[in-house]
Amino acid sequence: MAQRRDAAFAFVIFLLAAPGSVNGAGLYSPNDNIALLDTDNFDRILYNSSNAWLVEFYASWCGHCINFAPVWKALANDIKEWTPAVRLAAVNCANSRNAKICRSFQVIVYPTIKFFRAFSKPFFKGEILTDADSRSTLVYLRHHIVDLLEQHGETEWPPDCPPLEPASMAEVQNFFTANKVRYLALIVEEESSYLGREVTLDMLQYENIAVRRVLSNEENLTTTLGVQETPSCYLYFANNTYRSVTVRMPTRTFYTYYLRRLPGVMRAIHNLPTVESTNITTAPPWRDFDSSKVYMADLESALYYSLKVEVGTHQELSGKNLTALKQFINVLTKFFPGRPFVMKLLQITNSWLEEDNVAPISYNVYIDVLNNKNGTTGALLPDRLNWVGCQGSRPHFRGYPCSMWTLFHLLTVQAAKYDKSMAHRRETTQADVLEVLYAMRQYVKHFFACGYCAKHFEAMAQESMNKVSSFDEAILWLWSRHNQVNNRLAGAQTEDPKFPKLQWPPPDMCAKCHSARNGEHVWIRDEVLTFLKAHYSPQNIDYSYLEGEQELLRKQKPREKIQQGQQKELLKEEEKEEEEEGEEEETTEEPPRNVEISKTVTGIRREGSQKRTFIQGKQIPRRQEDDIVDLDSFVNEQYKSQALKQRAENQRESQVNEGLRRSQLHLQSIDDSESLDRAVLQSRLQKRAIESRHLGAIARPHWLSMLGRSLSRTDISLCVLLYVLSSLCLLSMYLYFKMRFRWRKWKNGFAST
Repeated sequence: MAQRRDAAFAFVIFLLAAPGSVNGAGLYSPNDNIALLDTDNFDRILYNSSNAWLVEFYASWCGHCINFAPVWKALANDIKEWTPAVRLAAVNCANSRNAKICRSFQVIVYPTIKFFRAFSKPFFKGEILTDADSRSTLVYLRHHIVDLLEQHGETEWPPDCPPLEPASMAEVQNFFTANKVRYLALIVEEESSYLGREVTLDMLQYENIAVRRVLSNEENLTTTLGVQETPSCYLYFANNTYRSVTVRMPTRTFYTYYLRRLPGVMRAIHNLPTVESTNITTAPPWRDFDSSKVYMADLESALYYSLKVEVGTHQELSGKNLTALKQFINVLTKFFPGRPFVMKLLQITNSWLEEDNVAPISYNVYIDVLNNKNGTTGALLPDRLNWVGCQGSRPHFRGYPCSMWTLFHLLTVQAAKYDKSMAHRRETTQADVLEVLYAMRQYVKHFFACGYCAKHFEAMAQESMNKVSSFDEAILWLWSRHNQVNNRLAGAQTEDPKFPKLQWPPPDMCAKCHSARNGEHVWIRDEVLTFLKAHYSPQNIDYSYLEGEQELLRKQKPREKIQQGQQKELLKEEEKEEEEEGEEEETTEEPPRNVEISKTVTGIRREGSQKRTFIQGKQIPRRQEDDIVDLDSFVNEQYKSQALKQRAENQRESQVNEGLRRSQLHLQSIDDSESLDRAVLQSRLQKRAIESRHLGAIARPHWLSMLGRSLSRTDISLCVLLYVLSSLCLLSMYLYFKMRFRWRKWKNGFAST
């Protein structure tokens, strides 16, 4: 069984890269001479630093990041003597705690390398090294760092970094006047050579010696030194004498070794800031699993990471990115056999995205919808990564890419079964055979952060995806491309040794799928198709290692509290609008009679809207013949409007909940002929606009019709209060003058007496 498990689960290695753990340990450790940055130390370490920084933004699951990691480690070890001038750092964007950093720095492709000059300010987002990528060599990157250091201005030059520009004759002659060192090493070289600058930085942390670069076209200096060949090295002394340095080979290693062994040359003490990362996590415990099963824990983890983390690399969703996201979520809503509360959230998100709004969507607004900020009961997406069938032997193997493979295999099979159920019902609606494959292609192209992986998949799609003409062919196309990539990456550094990249399914899982012709292996495609449909069916999904529904729902904020807050906010906005309407009413024309406005229910505000709208019913037709509105009617309508809004909301939820209860069995099996129709019905119910109906006016006293229009209950209360106060004031004045008159009359009578 163990052999079967090890061999069989090679199919889940993602086509584009070697999978890795998303929330586990990264690719680097503090022992690699690389600073590990995270949300706790990023700003403190990077900004206002006396040295420059070169930062790699990577994802631990990305195959090209895994291939590049040895180069980055070797570079850090190679230039560790340059630390006072420049240092290397790394940020693991696959860790959910660092997602905000990577999003704010607009990192959408891994690996991304950014350069931060010394004394960079917090608003600076770094300079992207466009020519540096995972294919770069150590020598190329080292030379690139030298070029970047030379771009520093005088005001931002690292204090401990010596000059890197070529020295002149005058500078050499006056050098010991301003510098208290014992030796001045002059390296004569061609202008295109990096030897002099590299040795200068290598000797950065040593006392009693300075190194300068001299170009071969500096005739006065080269003639004085008697230079015969380049590169060459000379020691210049304070008494204006010099001598040639003889080494076995004129290379960086030999020159550096020679200069460090000179008498009096010793390492200086540099107090460098320490970088302590609090974001180091350990690998989760191993979970036993059955390789013949598909695990819902892997599928829900794929949804969480793809919808929240990968999409989160874009601060704004618009154009092709937004279209790709809509297609991806629409396919998930139609074909994903998830748990009821996950499906409910997907349906809410899908309905919200399909609203007729062309304005770009910010990530914050999108994530509010996905986090169910409007408090809809029984709708959520588990917010943790929980690999079971996709766990790797080490934290950076498998994980997210593996789960995405599994997810799209499952969706192609579900789409084929949906088409079959439509055919049994003899429906005329023609389904798109490329719907799932196209959604996958667009998602990988616009959101999959491993850039080279996305290019490889796009090349395969351009080659043959448009030749797919049936749902069964779509299943086999994805299976065959998966095996092509496994064959290409077999034996690579990104391969998990416990789960080698084999051709899948192996014989011990599907013996009928394999055959031989003239001594060569051949696939029996009909048997492969049968196997794929059985393996990726809802009946083969295992629900082990999942957090229970009740436990997840208890973590949600009670919906009643959210609704109370929303109602208070809505009332405040309505009162504010009433005051504004009262001020502008004299100059505004009356709207046409019997105009009705209906709005789609939405719990989250899009950017650009003036207020948060949950339910807006029909506006009350206005009587043009009367200039005075009956106040009693106005107050009644205010209460009725609030009650009707609440009733409409409850009615909408009851419809959705009823549809979800009916589709419980559908979520476990899509073979039912009516199952997917119910899912479509649920989506339609959410898209319908809810219109409020106002009751007829109730008989009211005639005297209230004499009051002014647009008065709220607060306004009436203030009017009554002012009336009472005015009456009391007049009564007080009357009593005051009456008593005063009587006092004078009594005083005059007393005086005469």
